[in-house]
Amino acid sequence: MVGFKIASVLAVSGLALAAPNQGPQSHHGRSIESHGAADSWKSKIKNVVVLVEENRSFDSMMGGLSYNPDINGLLHHNYCNSMNVSDPNQKADVCAGPRAQDVAIDDPGHSIYGANMQLYGTYHPDEAAVKAGLQEAHMRGFVTEQSVTYSTLNQTRAAEAINYYTNDQVRVLNSIAENYVLFDRWFAAVPGPTNPNRAYLTSGTSHGHGYNDESFDVYGHPQRSVFEQLTEYNVSWINYQNSTTGPGLGFNPDAAFYNWTLQSGAANTSILPLDQFYADAAAGTLPQFTYINPECCSYQSMHPPSPITLGEQFVKGIYDAVRNSPQWNETLFILTFDEHGGFADHVPPPVNVPAGDNLTYTETAADGKNVTFDFTRLGVRVPTMLISPWVGQGVIEHKAINKGGEYTHTSILAFVQELWGMDTLTPRVGYSATFEHLILDEMRTDAIVDLPNPYPF
Repeated sequence: MVGFKIASVLAVSGLALAAPNQGPQSHHGRSIESHGAADSWKSKIKNVVVLVEENRSFDSMMGGLSYNPDINGLLHHNYCNSMNVSDPNQKADVCAGPRAQDVAIDDPGHSIYGANMQLYGTYHPDEAAVKAGLQEAHMRGFVTEQSVTYSTLNQTRAAEAINYYTNDQVRVLNSIAENYVLFDRWFAAVPGPTNPNRAYLTSGTSHGHGYNDESFDVYGHPQRSVFEQLTEYNVSWINYQNSTTGPGLGFNPDAAFYNWTLQSGAANTSILPLDQFYADAAAGTLPQFTYINPECCSYQSMHPPSPITLGEQFVKGIYDAVRNSPQWNETLFILTFDEHGGFADHVPPPVNVPAGDNLTYTETAADGKNVTFDFTRLGVRVPTMLISPWVGQGVIEHKAINKGGEYTHTSILAFVQELWGMDTLTPRVGYSATFEHLILDEMRTDAIVDLPNPYPF
């Protein structure tokens, strides 16, 4: 059990933001320009569906995609780690390669201190040096952390953390990416575990929590969430959850993190079983904002030891429901993953980003020393896709062009804030890039109806 504490610090100021506007991004050699009238995109999107799967880095799931050489994955360079990243004499000879099996046998470590080792090669990076640009993430410690977590010197076993799926092994995700928008520079909100990332995704902060502690199970968070915000602005919402989750049955649905959800009665009216999602989609009665929790963590969420085949089948089922819904022509479906889950990625996450608030988090690392985190570094890249008849086919979205920030989980909050004219929840949301420039002027009529079946491992 990780020891942890939350503390308040002086509000961060003078943060160095990401690079400024980089201009339109490339799509198969063509320029992607913003749509016509400034707010014309808002008339096209009436419903937003968000599905957040579990614990996979971009490279682990999308690093083997080969349909477009512009994807910043693993096919065009040799990405290797060593078994002991702290030993400068040890060769980096554990290299990323295709996975041989459906199920990841070992669940890689993904605590904040574990992510420090994965990114910086130490549990204790010098945070001041990181902020000053004097200590950079080299992304070479994933295999070391895996070998420490499972006390193994077996390179094959440790390589579980660095290997990737081929495009054929993730046929569903590959087909979605080929037909819609794939972000290859979208970062998790926190370099740490599930619930702090999900809290950032749904409220713009984790309120100082960096671990999956019990506060997430008892409506324990006081911050204003997107669910409360949507209610204030008379925007309908439902958090659909798999029937195997809920209090006492795994992770809570994300709306159940918050005091307000219980006190307002929304816990009884707006947290519904997943079967209701399929019924509502078929009937054309999905709310304006649909948020979907898969089960966690052994069946359909893709969190190890969930089989990838079952996760892809689940994603395919959600896609089918949205694609065949009477509401399809007015829907934007966002598919993402909550965090990297300890799986390797070669792209260093941005630093010097605004935190959601002025709270810090402290936990005890594997070496017995404390690690304090102030939430001014983003998490590792994760797969994220936009799905809609209003987005282009095969678009690879690289660097963000809106607001000067990066694409990260709070970009979803920033987008719906723009869509429905809502206020900004936190400084992190205000920093986050939005993606309304990817909405087309004309609706596509060629959107794929039937995704392929998952790869038969």
